[in-house]
Amino acid sequence: MRVTQYKALGLSFATLVDRERGILEGLRPLAVQSDSVTSDAQLLSAYRQVAEELVARAMPVTATAFHGQLYQRVAQQLQIIPGWDESVAFSSSSSQWPIFEDAPGALQYLSKFYRLILIAPPHGIDVTALSRRLPVEFDAIIEPCDDDWHRSLESALLRLGLERSTLLPVRSTEADDPWTDRVDFPVCTLRRGHNLPWNHSPQAMDGKRCEYASLADLAHAHQKALHA
Repeated sequence: MRVTQYKALGLSFATLVDRERGILEGLRPLAVQSDSVTSDAQLLSAYRQVAEELVARAMPVTATAFHGQLYQRVAQQLQIIPGWDESVAFSSSSSQWPIFEDAPGALQYLSKFYRLILIAPPHGIDVTALSRRLPVEFDAIIEPCDDDWHRSLESALLRLGLERSTLLPVRSTEADDPWTDRVDFPVCTLRRGHNLPWNHSPQAMDGKRCEYASLADLAHAHQKALHA
């Protein structure tokens, strides 16, 4: 598979934003206060569990209200009375979750060759706030708040004059990445190694597998393919 054969990239939110780091930094004050040992994996699991419960209630709220409720629920699970300042800070934190260092430059390069489509998380994200922090304008933003988000994607592709086969999905390794369950066409995976970076591993150097350690590596693979 050659990355140059596609005309659009469907980038999931977590390929651009270090969502897990943002969640952990926001929830760590609760872990410090907890009597039980709370690992990063447990905090992330608690976040996802409570997020799913809030979404199941089908009550539309802002990203700030969503994360305010979520912080309170996680605190209850850990049998902690949450501090007001920490709760307020977490409720507004999603708009400032850290962007991966390579993302802005890679997006600028990739935007010269692809239409860029952002696949947002299904809940609790201020996509407009994120867009203002990036140097490119997305050609379409898809918010998968229900099972029919693929219909919204099809509509966006139609508006852009693109066939579905010309879109390359680019997913993260997060458990709830919107592209995780897609198996009907090739999917490119960014396996960012926080502990053991593998930029020079066979997977990251093999363009046929479409697995890279960063968005910058995908941009580099595109450059190599152009001159192959």
